[in-house]
Amino acid sequence: MKKKIYKGSCLCGSVKLTITNLLDEGVCFCHCSQCRKNYGLYGAFVGAPKESLAITGDKNIRWYKSSQKVRRGFCKKCGSPLIWEHKGSKNIYTLAGLIDGLRTRKGFHIFVKDKGGYYQLHDKLPKFKHVPK
Repeated sequence: MKKKIYKGSCLCGSVKLTITNLLDEGVCFCHCSQCRKNYGLYGAFVGAPKESLAITGDKNIRWYKSSQKVRRGFCKKCGSPLIWEHKGSKNIYTLAGLIDGLRTRKGFHIFVKDKGGYYQLHDKLPKFKHVPK
């Protein structure tokens, strides 16, 4: 069976992503305070094993250590948030909106106890107080 290849980029196109193997968990919607401050609402990510992500233009990525265990990468030219990774994890997460033509019906919410009071969650996706194990 042929693997699906996913492609995407930042807003200005200086950083291009190619993913050959997405995790089968769907979109992760993160409602933590850092994501709300970074994206204005909540973060929507897709995960992939680190070795399945190829980056063109990685010299244009600026990294920000947002906690002891997490760093976030963004395009230093246009400011687009791109990826985040948890220290010691074999996976990396990219913003779902960067991936061209992404379609998935699966997904889940994390840090729902921290979500903003200005929106509601009406879907039937699983909801977690923290990151599920």
